[in-house]
Amino acid sequence: MTELSREEIQKEIERLQKEHAALDAKVEAFNAQVWMSSEDQVAQKECKKLKLKTKEQITALQEKLKAMENA
Repeated sequence: MTELSREEIQKEIERLQKEHAALDAKVEAFNAQVWMSSEDQVAQKECKKLKLKTKEQITALQEKLKAMENA
């Protein structure tokens, strides 16, 4: 497995941040609904899971970038 460069890590962080923002917008759209079907509830839950996973990936990459800078 090849090691990512600082620039590649930063680009991936930026991509994930955009994805996280898009998922956040979807979750907020679900929250704005007065009533949700069971399908909408499942979709909202899935968006929340993906949003959390994306945030975890961002945090891991930020920690990796910080470790590279401190090395």
